Amino acid sequence: MKLVVEWLLVENVKTVVCFESQDLENLWSSFYYLFEIVEAAGGKVKNQHGEILFIYRLGKWDLPKGKIEVGEDRNSAAVREVEEECGISKLKITRALETTYHMYQMGERLILKPTYWFEMFCADESELIPQKEEAIEKAKWVNEADLSEQLNNTYASLKKIITN
Repeated sequence: MKLVVEWLLVENVKTVVCFESQDLENLWSSFYYLFEIVEAAGGKVKNQHGEILFIYRLGKWDLPKGKIEVGEDRNSAAVREVEEECGISKLKITRALETTYHMYQMGERLILKPTYWFEMFCADESELIPQKEEAIEKAKWVNEADLSEQLNNTYASLKKIITN
């Protein structure tokens, strides 16, 4: 399994890989054990107009998210990251969403990043301020009927979060 994971990362393979097992718990443990875990949290944020908040970073549309700090709970981290990355406040979590996972390599280390997503409501109508230190070029509210640009240029793992 480790060879497959390394191949996926080194060759930057953009495909779905399926592992089959009679013992799903053991398979997951074996897979999980290969990685250093870096937990993150973020938000699918809506405003009073029903628009969704997006950020544009590294050539892709994304949702605001970031690493959970030591001693911080997932909910607080999600709210903090949205506030920092977009320069807004008055956020309220309305419900928990699915958790997504992505993996990457940092030097010799294999990293697995589970991201805990929350749906949020934002009552703040002030101008969005993208966090340049995090390479965020734009922060933008997008009407749910006009998501084609974002859905065509985002990460596969986010499409279900965005559309549900």
